[in-house]
Amino acid sequence: MQYDVALKELLRHCHAAILRDMLGISVTSSTLMEERPRETTSVRTSDFLLRVVQEDGEEFLVLIEFQTHWQRNMPQRLLEYRARHVLREELDAITVVMLLLPSPLATDHYQDREVDYRFRLVKLYELDAAEVLRQNKVCLMPLTPLMQGGVDVVVEAERAIVDSDLAEEVKADMLTNMTLMAGLVSTDLARHLLNRRRDLMIQSFGYELIKQEGLEEGLEKGLKEGFKQGFQEGLTRGREEGREQGYREGVLEAIALGLELKFGVEGLKLMPEIEAITDLGILRILEKAIRTAQSPEELRQLYRW
Repeated sequence: MQYDVALKELLRHCHAAILRDMLGISVTSSTLMEERPRETTSVRTSDFLLRVVQEDGEEFLVLIEFQTHWQRNMPQRLLEYRARHVLREELDAITVVMLLLPSPLATDHYQDREVDYRFRLVKLYELDAAEVLRQNKVCLMPLTPLMQGGVDVVVEAERAIVDSDLAEEVKADMLTNMTLMAGLVSTDLARHLLNRRRDLMIQSFGYELIKQEGLEEGLEKGLKEGFKQGFQEGLTRGREEGREQGYREGVLEAIALGLELKFGVEGLKLMPEIEAITDLGILRILEKAIRTAQSPEELRQLYRW
């Protein structure tokens, strides 16, 4: 699933608040920089670049990467983004990963023979949704469905957005973001939010994403289509590399996306166990079995005897 457009809209409206309330970075000004023409084939549109100025006049970059589920090469990718932007803008940088869904593999440190690299890792699922609501941090409320206790307070957070002094366009973008984030943890919750605030969301550019993801015409249909496409993309990347390891990575990526689409957070909890499997045949069986499995536990029985 692609949330880049919706998240970019959230940053466009709220980057100062996100810097302050999530990262503890107080600045006098911050600008979301537009994507330039691609310089390499590895440039992705999901890395968001902010140019900020602090009270003492210091100017630097803040690079934010939103990640749905953790990928093992995330630190190396982030290091690549950082180096590219630092070279291009000739400014120092703070790099940040906003992790949407839980992963025991997530880390804020990468080290090899030559590099010792630390970055900021914000685990959204560890933040307290009730505290965000209590402090009336409106800009963070679209992300509350992913936070601890978020499902319990999401309707209150939704009302807080609607009752705020924000422009109608901004409210529409925020409610659209909230609905998309809710879809990662509960399709029923996403439907509920969509049905309640469809009149506002339709004003949002990101509302088109909701229709693309299947929420408008039925979430289940959207999930099946996304599931099929994700498997094909993951397997194609693996085959193109022409190596067994590359194919294995493609299968693992397809499995991760399939688990996320079908079972959400509970499904992704299997990934540490699945990534430890060395038998490619078993991985292929799992890849196909996700389509018909009724629960994560049913899949676990295929590789645990």
